[in-house]
Amino acid sequence: MIGSTTPKDGTGRRARPVLTGRALLLGGVLVLLVVLLASPVHRYLGSRSDIATSSQQLRQDQLRLRQLQRQKDRWGDPGFVQQQARQRLQFAMPGDVVYVVVDKGERSDIEKTAGKPAVAARSKDWSKRLWGSVRAADR
Repeated sequence: MIGSTTPKDGTGRRARPVLTGRALLLGGVLVLLVVLLASPVHRYLGSRSDIATSSQQLRQDQLRLRQLQRQKDRWGDPGFVQQQARQRLQFAMPGDVVYVVVDKGERSDIEKTAGKPAVAARSKDWSKRLWGSVRAADR
């Protein structure tokens, strides 16, 4: 028999086996329960982690939504829109005096975007401009 031992006292009686049928059956049932319950327990613990992550993301999204709602409300105010147009786009209201400060040696944004005046714009006589364009086309 599995796990049986012989007595040391010499009486000739057999000692009880270490593993009985009941113990083997109980061990088998325990192993079966562990195998059957491992997957659901794993899914349960995983879903708890997902719930915690989702609730944290929900709190962050709600905070961001409140911030965006406040920003939307501010943009509904005409005074705020005017302030932002003045700051960001450098708009001026009628009657405002606008000064553009340019560092020494640099050109202003207006001069940079305007480019060089065309030769045709300097000449005021339309016939001279027409004749100049005909000569330029022939070249």
